[in-house]
Amino acid sequence: MTSFKPWIVVKRMVVKQGNRTVYNASFHPRLNIVSGENSSGKSTILDFLFYGLGGEIYDWREAALACSEVVIEVLFNGHSAILAREISQQTGRPMRIFLGEWDQGFLPDAAWGLYPYKRSLNKESFSQVIFRLMGMPEATGDASSNITMHQILRLLYADQLSPVDRIFRFERFDTALTRQTVGDLLCGAYDNTLYRHQLRLRDANKELENVTNEWKSSAALFAHTKHAITLDWLNAERIRLNEQLNAVRTEAEELEEKIFNAEVSDGLTLNEQKHAYQELVQAQKNLFSLQEKRDALDLEMADSDQYIHALEVKLEELQDAEITAQYLNGIEFIYCPSCYAPIEDNPSEHSCSLCKSPFDKERARSRILAIINETGIQIKQSNKLQEDRKKEALELDSEFSKANIKWSGLAQRYKFLNRLPSTELRLRARVLYSKAGYLEREIEDLAQKGSLIERLDALSKAKSKLMDEIRTLNDEISSGEIRQKNQLSRAYTLISDNVCAFLRHDLLRQDTFSKAENIYFSFGDDRMSVNGEGFFSASSMVYLRNSFFAGFLQSAIQDSSFRHPRFLIMDTIEDKGMEPKRSHHFQNLLAEMSLSAGVENQLIYATAMISPDLEKTEYIVDRFYTHDDRTLKV
Repeated sequence: MTSFKPWIVVKRMVVKQGNRTVYNASFHPRLNIVSGENSSGKSTILDFLFYGLGGEIYDWREAALACSEVVIEVLFNGHSAILAREISQQTGRPMRIFLGEWDQGFLPDAAWGLYPYKRSLNKESFSQVIFRLMGMPEATGDASSNITMHQILRLLYADQLSPVDRIFRFERFDTALTRQTVGDLLCGAYDNTLYRHQLRLRDANKELENVTNEWKSSAALFAHTKHAITLDWLNAERIRLNEQLNAVRTEAEELEEKIFNAEVSDGLTLNEQKHAYQELVQAQKNLFSLQEKRDALDLEMADSDQYIHALEVKLEELQDAEITAQYLNGIEFIYCPSCYAPIEDNPSEHSCSLCKSPFDKERARSRILAIINETGIQIKQSNKLQEDRKKEALELDSEFSKANIKWSGLAQRYKFLNRLPSTELRLRARVLYSKAGYLEREIEDLAQKGSLIERLDALSKAKSKLMDEIRTLNDEISSGEIRQKNQLSRAYTLISDNVCAFLRHDLLRQDTFSKAENIYFSFGDDRMSVNGEGFFSASSMVYLRNSFFAGFLQSAIQDSSFRHPRFLIMDTIEDKGMEPKRSHHFQNLLAEMSLSAGVENQLIYATAMISPDLEKTEYIVDRFYTHDDRTLKV
């Protein structure tokens, strides 16, 4: 069967009450019918599905609160995972995730991960993990908050308690922007390239703001300077001071030459020479130490760049379906790699073709999923560490520049002092040395200013580079938004056509439905209308809402560009006085849509009035529930 990514199929759900299992049911690909009498607990089962996949339940039913945990085995794009959540009146509960099949998840060495509801700097949320498994981009909703699995599921669960004239599952605190973002995301907007550009634009704008603020702070230190603060001025000032220092040193050398020729012995003391030497040695040690740190950091940064690149390549390869399949299928050898003798055919597909050791492809497949998840985390952490190293490198460069200036000055000073003793001209020599020391301090001060000016220059270049990048990103995003607009137009038209088809196939109960030509809907406004009309009888409003959810699912089945996960939960089949005949007819339409599709999908609905055509089929989940034989054995 063909599969359009993303797709979700629930395989099994278990509800626990402490150590007791109070519900255990398997689900089928495509059509699933939760059938039973009124008040037998069908809606509770659908709530558990919604919650176990990452939704939030704010008002639990009494029977549900008697339970402690819901565990679901689910396929994300064909990859098995087990999701487990504690049942609690407290919202925002975390989720335990195991990447693998049911039997593997409960072995002693099973590697479960615990993920919070909300992301943090140091920990991913379970929504991020699930989105990665489905290949879904992390779109941003209101107030720069990221869309969660809960928001996605609000458009995949038609529950009984939400108003029939609304599209989304009811939420106390909701925004139009979040609804519109979720709807457009499932319609195929937010392609990965556009999403990456938008993320980079957001980061680049933050970087530009930080660089600009740092530039302003640094430039403020020169606010009272009358001359231009440029590298040209810095170089000219450095040349001027060095020329003056060289002139003083030349004069001092000439004076010492005269002293030497006069053979006068009351010159500079050996103590001054010794002290200058000690300072020079210490400065040289400091210089070498800084250079060693910088060289070590360069090697570490180069290694980290290679490591990050290797991780990114690894992640791309693992996410490629064909390459992943090659990993999972193992390697077939024709000849032994040691002695080159022909290898006999392997009689079992569950053992290695070379050494005949047992080989579990599903377990290997689970390991690949775990590696994909872990690799994504490692890339984020490695990039953060690399940014810290770059900051450390800038600090070391600044320290090295200052230390080098200091070392050069001390070396020259030691050279002057390491002469034969001077004579009564000692006072004049000291004046020269004092002047030389003053000039050396001026040069050191200039070096400090130089570091700041060089930083200003680097910040100016960084600003220019970021502004160029932002302009390019804006152009790319504009082009991407045009593509997105075209995608949404195509998606909205397809949804409208499919919803109209469901309405026209309704029994003749609503004249507008039989003549349906256009469906207007707005995810942001959370409204829909038929041929411009938006108010009907209660049962017809239910039929319209059900048709919208079904038409949305059918559109995703027909068009691979949708990001709808081809998954739907419905608890409104006979809501608001829906007559049995009308409900049966709609159920048959749903069954035909799901079962005839050549694409992976899953439809789970609850009913107390099952269609006679579906009553004794394999699509019934678990059993028929009654008031005496409820869903939960609590």
